[in-house]
Amino acid sequence: MPNDATVSYEDDPNHIIIWLDSTIGDPDKCLHLKDAFSSTAHPKNETPVNLTDRDFSLILHNVGPTRINFEGVWFLLAAFTDVDQCIKCFEENKEKRIFFITSGSLGKDAVPRIMARFERTFIDPVTDEAYDSIYVFCLHIEYQVDWALEYRRYIQIFNHEQDLLHRMIRDIGNYFVMISKRLLDEDPPNNSAAYHRLSWAHELYQRYSKMQNVSMRTELDEVNHLLAQAEEELKASTDEDE
Repeated sequence: MPNDATVSYEDDPNHIIIWLDSTIGDPDKCLHLKDAFSSTAHPKNETPVNLTDRDFSLILHNVGPTRINFEGVWFLLAAFTDVDQCIKCFEENKEKRIFFITSGSLGKDAVPRIMARFERTFIDPVTDEAYDSIYVFCLHIEYQVDWALEYRRYIQIFNHEQDLLHRMIRDIGNYFVMISKRLLDEDPPNNSAAYHRLSWAHELYQRYSKMQNVSMRTELDEVNHLLAQAEEELKASTDEDE
């Protein structure tokens, strides 16, 4: 089954992870989350290199998002320790699909400001349903309930970073499947873009299954069916061109 090592990537990914946390540069903090991010090596590299804390320090001082490999998927990543700079990044990327990680302490200030200006960024333009893709990572969930309650449609709160990472992996996989179905339903269907995203979803579902030691057979069967559909359409299109 193809994965990011064999599937080409778009020059400008339409999905981004924005990470706001005052301790991102601390070598003893957020270890599992950091391990999920790989170096900016070419995506055809079968063995991505994990980002080091020195790399994260460079990302923190980068002007714009950095291309990274997140658990086998080509992504944009922007990391911040400052709320104002984080909000500026939202402004510059509000048309992208944003997955937002924040600490509880900074999120208490950032989330209300972000939702006041960019709420539509977290709402599906087709179904008008909310994306619950704001991931709050904190030590004590009970301390975040009061401010987070107003944004409960959009927020998930975690006090274990592995739980946050695993949920993100599954959520992003689900997102790619959803977008792939819409791409396949276009007239004409965008089979190439759908195929790429289905390949990414397959990779993420496999990793989630391994991490959680759970079966993802139903999800993977659906992805394989859609991949075969997209591949057949791509082959038919190529044959017609010849």
